[in-house]
Amino acid sequence: MGRIAAGVPIAAISEVMRHVAVPQSMLSHGEHYALEVRGDSMRDVGINDGDVVVIRETNTADNGDIVVALVDGQEATLKRFRRQAGMIALEAANPAYETRLLSEDRVRVQGRLVGLIRTY
Repeated sequence: MGRIAAGVPIAAISEVMRHVAVPQSMLSHGEHYALEVRGDSMRDVGINDGDVVVIRETNTADNGDIVVALVDGQEATLKRFRRQAGMIALEAANPAYETRLLSEDRVRVQGRLVGLIRTY
């Protein structure tokens, strides 16, 4: 498990910080990984700071998917994905954050959200 920003994007670092048990029901075909969420930009869809998101590795996304997006090959963020007139919109689920509208060549999908783990 690593970390992902849900707010201001953070530098993308591929580093395993710890391992986490994921229920089999969250896993489908393909590779999966877990990321600890840092920030509150996705709070209105129930993803809170400190939650663990389960991500299925893929480089494609449909409009409305919540994805791990790599921007400019450097910063990773968790956002809702939309294509708009040849651009990619990375939308937060918190009105305090603006939608980022970027050219397609600046955004690379790293995976799609398939599950959420929360501890109290």
